[in-house]
Amino acid sequence: MTGRLSGLALTLFLAFASSANAAPTYADLVILHADVHTMEDAAPRATAVAAQDGRIVAVGDDAGVRPMIGPRTRVIDAGGRVVLPGFIDTHMHPRALFDELGPYGDLDLTPEGGVISREALFAKLRAKAAVTPPGQTITGRGYNDNLVGGHPTARELDAVTPGHPVILRHSSGHRALVNTLALTGAGITAATKDPAGGRLVRGPDGEATGIVLESASGLFSRLRDTVPKPDRAAVIAAYRKQFDAFMAQGLTSIAVAGTSPDELEVFRALLQSGMPVQIYAMIRNDRVDWLLDNRNKPEWQVSGLTLRSVKMFHGNSLSGRTAWLYEPYEHDHSYYGLPPRMSQPELNAAVQKAHDAGLQIAVHSNGDREIDMTLTALEAAQTRNPRADPRHRIEHASVVNAGILARVKQDGVALAPHSYIINHGEKMEEFGAARWPWMHPNKRALALGIPIGGNSDYPVSPAMPLERIQSLVTMRARSSGKIYGEGQQLTVEQAVRAWTLGSATLQFEEGEKGSLKPGKRADLVILSGDPWATDPEEIETIKVDATVIDGAVVFERRRQRTPDLTQRATPQTIYPASRRPPCPLSPPNRRHATPW
Repeated sequence: MTGRLSGLALTLFLAFASSANAAPTYADLVILHADVHTMEDAAPRATAVAAQDGRIVAVGDDAGVRPMIGPRTRVIDAGGRVVLPGFIDTHMHPRALFDELGPYGDLDLTPEGGVISREALFAKLRAKAAVTPPGQTITGRGYNDNLVGGHPTARELDAVTPGHPVILRHSSGHRALVNTLALTGAGITAATKDPAGGRLVRGPDGEATGIVLESASGLFSRLRDTVPKPDRAAVIAAYRKQFDAFMAQGLTSIAVAGTSPDELEVFRALLQSGMPVQIYAMIRNDRVDWLLDNRNKPEWQVSGLTLRSVKMFHGNSLSGRTAWLYEPYEHDHSYYGLPPRMSQPELNAAVQKAHDAGLQIAVHSNGDREIDMTLTALEAAQTRNPRADPRHRIEHASVVNAGILARVKQDGVALAPHSYIINHGEKMEEFGAARWPWMHPNKRALALGIPIGGNSDYPVSPAMPLERIQSLVTMRARSSGKIYGEGQQLTVEQAVRAWTLGSATLQFEEGEKGSLKPGKRADLVILSGDPWATDPEEIETIKVDATVIDGAVVFERRRQRTPDLTQRATPQTIYPASRRPPCPLSPPNRRHATPW
């Protein structure tokens, strides 16, 4: 194999070099002495990679690639480290990263933010209250009820922050906690009716307890609107921090699962300023008309931004325990979850409109009862208007059965299941052990030839691909050590492929990215350790040493004496010479424009 790869690399180089009147054209970047996993079945391993003008021009052995090194080539000696295609998160929700104690910041109530107990949650609330004007709403996000002893009630929150309305989002994004001032400010009484698709959890007296499910959180939107709003420059700067953090984790492309025109304006500004992470944007279904009116306009033909997909919600949350099921939840045999907001005819109409417009449809559905309705709508749309490979997706598809998977396969639908057992495994208890082998059906889907993609659903779980890969390989919850779905663990190869070529496939981008092959984008990562040789329970400890996007090194890890357990790497974003800002009088050049 080594000789064949060497010859291939040399042939590619000579053909490339001879095209410029015999003047040699050298690579911009060469990586040598690497353990390259290409994700290409025809040539799965190599030791060297070369990139020119943002594209891979050779993958082979060191001897075959060395002739591409010129006087201005950046050469990286990988020292035997693993090189992979860049990680692609095909379902996530990026956000502006503001200081949580500043005027625009939500409290970070995640374990990564230090909240692993009720006391830690309350301490953060007190700290925020101390710097927030009385009467102004305090917001937070990401608390994990399994770590903080359940869901605090309004009265418990009142004792901590008596002078501020409080709205705290659950880690699922589908539940919230509010205090009495928030209930009063929203006009909630015992007579308030639950909105369609939502619920106010009530006590024996009929009064709201402060636990809010699904669409009922919309009742508090007026209070959220009282929080100070940053200007556009501050928003863009806060999103820059977010994308720097992504690059530090080896993410070279992301898919935003539900965005708005306002957020797209921010993404456009970031990409035009040189931010290198590729963005596959799914517009929310309530703005599909905007997408149809604008996606082909010249101002939206932005390199790095893809506008082809619409995100729909049909169903509720798995980790929020609101998913709609055929059989009751394990610990309450009268509870089946919450029905979706849309009826079958309403869902059919929404799907048909997007399908007829030639869009890819990505439908959020978790419970088996929701998923069947989603498949019925997708099947009706395709029957009425057959399209070749629409590649519609079901986001999460968390609770399935053999019949559902057979329909998914027959319909040519792709799946983006969760990979968060490591963070949220204990929440599976409420679904019962009989369901666990049929939840998060990554392995079952692969066995049937159904495409899957790697995703974090960030901020539901951290946007840390190596932690997500460990979760797929072990299916083990970190806090309890318990496995949820024995026998459904992926191999390391399957998990890495899901996070690279699998995600690219879900985005119609398998010809552009997701594997290391001449002609594809030069997006890759260099790791500090080998996932294949590491104890499966320790894969998350592997660090991203470098991230390369478009052939340029955009992140390099600064070595630390004391490990940073929250970031896994120091976000030191590097923008090399090829990405320095152009002269103010020169025309913009996306490939060599400098980020930020």
